[in-house]
Amino acid sequence: MSFNGSIIKTKTKEAGYTLLRLSQELGVSRQTVNGWITGAIPRGSHLVKLCSILNMKPGDFFAEPTESLLSVPLHRTILNRPVSTTMREVSQELAEQYLNLFRKAPTVEMLPVLRVKQKTAENAAIIANKLREISNITDDKPMDYQSAFYLLSRLGIHTIFREFPAELKTKSYAFYSRIAGHRVVFVNIDISPLDLIFQLLHETVHAIRDEEPGAIDFAEEEKFCDNVAELTQFPDFYVNNVARYITESDDPGTIVNRMKEVSRDNRHSLFGIYFRLKHKGMMPEGVNVGGAATKLKTTVPVLRKILFSHKDPRHYVEMLYDLSPNFMKLIETQVTQCSVRKFGEWLGLDVSMDAQAVMDEISRRKVQRNNQSLARKWCD
Repeated sequence: MSFNGSIIKTKTKEAGYTLLRLSQELGVSRQTVNGWITGAIPRGSHLVKLCSILNMKPGDFFAEPTESLLSVPLHRTILNRPVSTTMREVSQELAEQYLNLFRKAPTVEMLPVLRVKQKTAENAAIIANKLREISNITDDKPMDYQSAFYLLSRLGIHTIFREFPAELKTKSYAFYSRIAGHRVVFVNIDISPLDLIFQLLHETVHAIRDEEPGAIDFAEEEKFCDNVAELTQFPDFYVNNVARYITESDDPGTIVNRMKEVSRDNRHSLFGIYFRLKHKGMMPEGVNVGGAATKLKTTVPVLRKILFSHKDPRHYVEMLYDLSPNFMKLIETQVTQCSVRKFGEWLGLDVSMDAQAVMDEISRRKVQRNNQSLARKWCD
């Protein structure tokens, strides 16, 4: 089994060191440390000291390689921009920050996996109907962002809210990753929830298809996932009702205002319903929603402002349990075993929110729930 030195970079950062300082502590050159990172095996004494500094065991370096434990198969970018090598690298690095956390998590045995031989419109509709059924949402309603997060939780997917690195921040809404056998969707907290719904559904389809990256036809898969996401967010019954309402007038300005009204009342993107109507051939000619869609989006705060709308950590924690229950249950198991700094990194905490206060609140909830469980057992 080969020496997996790539984890030195991550563990050095977790320990609060730079690679230069690590080399100085070990009494070796920076180039020597670089050699270990790329696969050279340290001498016995160096390996022992390295493990002591990084709080690791020698066997940790000879465990299964990160590449087989973690993958970031695809990206659905903003405006379908091309995915660059840099984007893939930084998303991989972001996902790697959670590798040790998910390694310790119990693997859920019964998770839905969906395979289709033909990526047809009929199969897309079947999947979309099933996803809406799981979400407990009626046919006359579109998906809002809370329903989309609820769907993720029902499917056993972990949702992680993070400020994306600069290379991803303006290019990606969300991305799916598989970490140590767990399905994870990373969400950009600097995105409007109106824009996010379709992207979340798109990543959800990737998650339940759970394809190996090498087995995917990227263009065909992305198109199929888009189709399923579109049908899941906007069912035919809802789209037909919207079409009837907006075409009561043939004035383009009135049509746009009515679409804006529908979008605002049902908490979804104006662009989303516009393209759904267009794809069904129900959008009148000469209607331009660009300016109205942008204005509507500015009336809803981005996720960062929603999550950190109160300084009280109790409100923040309640929101996380509501939107991302699977990930929060996992975080609970580690709240007494990790550093405040690492905990803050896992949650991507805003500087305005004190990580220790959030840890204390999660611990309080955990104790309270355990006490309630014990009380119920005594009553029984």
